[in-house]
Amino acid sequence: MAAASLRLVVVAAAVAISLRSVAAGAVTVEDACRHTKHEAYCVKALSARPESRAAAADMPALAELALSMAAESGAATASFVRNLAKMPGGMPPVCLEECMAKFQEAVAELRRSEAAMEERRDAAGAKAWVTAGRADGETCMDDCRKAEGGAVPEIADRIDELGKLCSIALALTDASTSKHP
Repeated sequence: MAAASLRLVVVAAAVAISLRSVAAGAVTVEDACRHTKHEAYCVKALSARPESRAAAADMPALAELALSMAAESGAATASFVRNLAKMPGGMPPVCLEECMAKFQEAVAELRRSEAAMEERRDAAGAKAWVTAGRADGETCMDDCRKAEGGAVPEIADRIDELGKLCSIALALTDASTSKHP
């Protein structure tokens, strides 16, 4: 059921992005990603999404796609952390609870960021929510570092991915509001 809901959200986002891109100035994924600190990762991540072809004509739409990808990354990480409780030798409970709470908050903040851009083109609000979401993701492991055996290596990779996607979303959001695409 969750997969069907996610597909519906992705299709709706692609349609909305496609409709908005018709009226906007053209920009390629490669051009947009030049605004980021993680240019190669940005090109790879955005290009892997079918929606990027429709969004590629519109910098705000690419920013929205990057925000969506960051939120999806956070949600996937939250699910991963939740499943660690079921794994033998997983994270200590105190670490797991704190990390799960932080990732749930990060996802909520990233969803607020998406809404700010999609509904109101509120770049300042979007950037504030992305920054908060990234901070929550990055601090997920704080209690884990204090707990013996608390660090699960896969989480560090997921936190790094979330950080990159948030950085890309911030840069594209900035670029979408500038006069120069």
